[in-house]
Amino acid sequence: MKILATIDFSTTSENILKITKTYAKTMGAEVFLMHAEPSQADLMQDESDTKPESMRLKKDAQALERVGVKVTPVFSQGPVCETILATAIDLKVDLIIIGTHGHGRGSCKLPIGHISECILLNSNIPVLVVPVG
Repeated sequence: MKILATIDFSTTSENILKITKTYAKTMGAEVFLMHAEPSQADLMQDESDTKPESMRLKKDAQALERVGVKVTPVFSQGPVCETILATAIDLKVDLIIIGTHGHGRGSCKLPIGHISECILLNSNIPVLVVPVG
């Protein structure tokens, strides 16, 4: 089994990491820990490894590795929802784990952000939504 867990370094990310660890250990799953952010035209490809977000992603991945989870960090830039969905398809994951935290309120009546809403509405892969707190 393969899991794509997405984090944005908010307080919800801590819960996503805990739940991802539990699912991965219970199911013997391989985890792809992903942080996606909008593209920045002035960022060179070789600079992405030194960005604070990329370094934090690696640190979070190492924490999962220390407890026996097979994990690969994935740092991507582009339209966030589309990038997450494309990565999930490319990696052939069985589950996407996202948080409810968002930078904007979605259009549906659920208490989720617009990225979470986009993933829920457009994914053919099962999605687990982790609440804040």
